[in-house]
Amino acid sequence: MRTPVMYVAGLLALALSAGSARAQGQGGLGLDLSGDSTTQGKEQSQDSGNLGLDLSGGTADAELQPRFALVGLDTPERAGAAVAKRWVGLLEEVALRTGRVVKAADPAEVREQLASDYESALRCEESSCLSAAAETLDADLLTTARLALEDEGWTLRLWTYDRDRGVVETDVVTGRKPNDNNFLREAGAALSARVTELARPRALLKVSCNVQQAVVRVGQRMLGVGTVEAKLPPGKVQLVVEADEYSTYTKMLTLAPGETQEVVVRLELSGPTPDGPPADAVAAVKKKSSRASSLPPIFSRPALYTTVVGLAALGVGLAMGAGLQGKIQDTNGDGVLELSRRDYLAVRQQSMVSTALMASGGAVAGGSLLWLFLVPARSEPVPSSVAPVANGTGTNGTTLHLVIGGSF
Repeated sequence: MRTPVMYVAGLLALALSAGSARAQGQGGLGLDLSGDSTTQGKEQSQDSGNLGLDLSGGTADAELQPRFALVGLDTPERAGAAVAKRWVGLLEEVALRTGRVVKAADPAEVREQLASDYESALRCEESSCLSAAAETLDADLLTTARLALEDEGWTLRLWTYDRDRGVVETDVVTGRKPNDNNFLREAGAALSARVTELARPRALLKVSCNVQQAVVRVGQRMLGVGTVEAKLPPGKVQLVVEADEYSTYTKMLTLAPGETQEVVVRLELSGPTPDGPPADAVAAVKKKSSRASSLPPIFSRPALYTTVVGLAALGVGLAMGAGLQGKIQDTNGDGVLELSRRDYLAVRQQSMVSTALMASGGAVAGGSLLWLFLVPARSEPVPSSVAPVANGTGTNGTTLHLVIGGSF
């Protein structure tokens, strides 16, 4: 009776041992990317620990750490494809366990977000094609890998794109077999060292502006509109805030790793100036007015100048009258003036002009002198103005008042 019982117990123990070994083997081959994230994380940690990697990370503020994403692993050979999940899980885990980066997206999310560009990004080795993928994923560090059988044996090539500098760093690790623990350990150490070297904490820049539609950018990179917050790599940057019909704000900033810097921007209107006379014309009028006001009161009165004109006309009339005496002479002394009819008419006309000049000049000069001395000068001249047209009270028409000021 004991023999069958012991036989059954032995078979049961053997089956349990085989199931446990199978489970450990599956856990060692890699990760099921579609499975539970908690179980996946435990398997990654256990796998990394078995490989002997030092994955203790730093304690930097995760909010300002650069974002890391692993595009995936290109495996042309079937032997490499069989362990691809293990490689992908290991590489992502060692990068995150440095404590220098945070995850931008897991490999499944990377494939979904890149969509049709995924295959080209997976096989990309240059910044020209990795930069677009980094912008799509908003990843500061982006790594793609290739595990293939080459002349030196099994070779893992890692290309890590640094978005801050726009360059790609390459790491190469070789091994005997794609699932060799030493091979895995060296690859994990290489990627961990590369991430630690490139990762730099971000700086938080907060910009507030009084114009909500103002565009905020750093260099050629647009950060947003109005009031924005952005995580930027440390270093010197040029902040530019601009909006239509407003002055442009420009300032050079130095961002330190892990710091928060706030900038308050106030834009001023820079539209066209109001319509009006040119500044030089206004200045000329003011200068002329000040010059006129500096003259003595008598020289600013028109009566003075009309007096001068009247005296000049009087003088011309007197001169013409004196000239007539030289033309009319008694050449033979008989008391009769020798004068032809033509000369008579010329002398007569000249005499009339002379008389008119003396009469008009004397009248103008006399009247101007009376105005000059009898009418007192006003302290301030009344400017010419036109009163507004208003409806007359008690009449059906309108009245236009025209007032002309002056001082005579």
